[in-house]
Amino acid sequence: MRNINHSVMVTTLKVVLPLVALGLLVSMFLMSKKVPELAEIPFGQSELVELSKGQQMSTAYYLGVTGSGDKISFAANALKPHGNNGSNAFVDQISSKIETKDGVTIHMYSDSGFLYNDTEMVVMEGSVSVLTTDGYQLRASKIDARLDQTWILAQGPIQGSVPSGRLDAGSLEIVRSAETGALNFHFKGGVKMIYLPKD
Repeated sequence: MRNINHSVMVTTLKVVLPLVALGLLVSMFLMSKKVPELAEIPFGQSELVELSKGQQMSTAYYLGVTGSGDKISFAANALKPHGNNGSNAFVDQISSKIETKDGVTIHMYSDSGFLYNDTEMVVMEGSVSVLTTDGYQLRASKIDARLDQTWILAQGPIQGSVPSGRLDAGSLEIVRSAETGALNFHFKGGVKMIYLPKD
């Protein structure tokens, strides 16, 4: 009789215990909160430096605010260490955005580039585009941009459209005036402008 009871108990435990374990696993998944995607997590400058020292970091995102109140964000598909300086990185598929306190947003895109943490600079190369919400749509061969202040240097040839027409130039510097604080667009180097009236 004891052997029969023992056999029944072992058989019952073999069925019940896996069911209990399965129930616990299901409860854990149902009770757990959604973990945000890596792309949604903004990294500060120091975290970006440390993370870029590894062999590769995927989906990097940086968000900061300049002293003048402009918001600067930077996103990349991947970061890989570059050169002997562990704080610098090769960047794949870059996009950067500056939301200015004036209400103008500047978008920049490129296929590749470099992140120089020691000088807080991003260099964009390849197919580079600059788009602004107030009507600038430009292409350049290279862009240097700061992460700590509103400063962009697009190197030419610069081609594209501006609010009043078509434009070609050797370079473009976007910078805040130290005297007035105004956001200025300085086109230089053989500037050619074709005025296209809206009518």
